[in-house]
Amino acid sequence: MKNRDSGKAKSGKAKREEVTMEEYLAAKAELDAVREEYGIRPKEGKISRAISNFFNKRDAKELRTVSRKKYLLLALFTGWMGGHRFYARQWVVAVLYLALFWTGFPLAMTIIDLMAAIPKEADKDGNICV
Repeated sequence: MKNRDSGKAKSGKAKREEVTMEEYLAAKAELDAVREEYGIRPKEGKISRAISNFFNKRDAKELRTVSRKKYLLLALFTGWMGGHRFYARQWVVAVLYLALFWTGFPLAMTIIDLMAAIPKEADKDGNICV
């Protein structure tokens, strides 16, 4: 009769050792310290670099202050062609709305823009940040 454990050992499958989160984080910190000591930087792929650049640009983006009434009225009446985006000086998105107005996509996005702008509190001058 064969022993089941010997069959597993012959197939090359070893038991996996359980590692706690603290041990993993300690090992990662040690690896990062060694990499920094020797000046080794992990290579970043094209996709992760593009994602990082997107979020860096988004975080650095300056918010525009616009009149709440004008923005909401423009979104209601000209949102399907990006009028409220032109008013907020968001040129790229505005041109995209204008180019795709016939598809209905900008209308759906305008509804989302309205749902985001309506609950925003206006400051003492009646302006909101978009």
